[in-house]
Amino acid sequence: MNHAINKMATRMAAIALAALSATSALAAEYPSKPIRMIVPFAAGGPTDTLARSLAEAMTEQLGQKVIVENKPGVGGNVGTAQFARMSPDGYAVLLVTNGPLVANQMMFKNLGFDPKKDLDPVSFVAYLPNMVAVHPSVPAKTIKELIALLKANPDKYSFASGGDGTSTHFAGELMKSMAGVKMTHIPYKGDGASMPDVVGGQVPIVFGSIFATKRFVDGGMLRGLAVTSLDRVPSMPEMPTVAESGLPGYDLTAWYGVVVPAGTPKPIINKLSQTIARVVASPDFRARVEGMSGIPKSTTPEEFAAFMESERPKWKKLIEESGIKIN
Repeated sequence: MNHAINKMATRMAAIALAALSATSALAAEYPSKPIRMIVPFAAGGPTDTLARSLAEAMTEQLGQKVIVENKPGVGGNVGTAQFARMSPDGYAVLLVTNGPLVANQMMFKNLGFDPKKDLDPVSFVAYLPNMVAVHPSVPAKTIKELIALLKANPDKYSFASGGDGTSTHFAGELMKSMAGVKMTHIPYKGDGASMPDVVGGQVPIVFGSIFATKRFVDGGMLRGLAVTSLDRVPSMPEMPTVAESGLPGYDLTAWYGVVVPAGTPKPIINKLSQTIARVVASPDFRARVEGMSGIPKSTTPEEFAAFMESERPKWKKLIEESGIKIN
């Protein structure tokens, strides 16, 4: 009997060793062809711009082209749902925000995917704070004045965002909830898409990424009131936070990360994560992200998974308190 057990143990060890060798070889050979980087938002916005910088740097690191493809719609849900059904072979990666990865599951009845079951985390990439700005025709020069104006004119004013379920949408809803004001939400397919209507005065208020909004503020076409992060942003040190401008505790910042379809081999996930870590540590990429008023950061897949799990209670509370629900 001992001989049979030993023989079985030897056979199992050989199988395990063969599997380990196969996965090691898989990681060593990967990638052998171009990689698609799916962006579930429109071209020209912060997610797209960050993705193109990341794709360019990953191309240099991996020796294969990383090609950005935009699949916008419904706060990132359309592109993310399509991505979740792609082959888990490492040749499709998704650069996405906190909306599709955490918040949208609690807000949309028909999401089209399950972020916990259908997607495997690879790495965090960056934080990008947002900004509150108004058209110059709006008679408010501070957040306090804007709140007073909205309270005096319930539902008269509307605000633009980068889409249902985006961080800019939540930034507006959080202000409505905390300040007790009423505004009509006008969603767009990305921050860049909202700017023409805001600059043109059709929509008087915008909650947008600093990247998409700052150039119009600098050009005098919009009036910046505050940033939505808890701390001031180094690229705009003169711009106050919403929290210090009348809503203590207000904090709504977008974050970005890379995921792959569930079932992607672990050696490939690790190689992608290690590649992103090298990219994020590089001076050129850091300068690009900081030029977008962002904060670059990488993690291991396990750290990114733990971070997303820690974010869910925060977003659940915000959604429940604000009453946001989209069919």
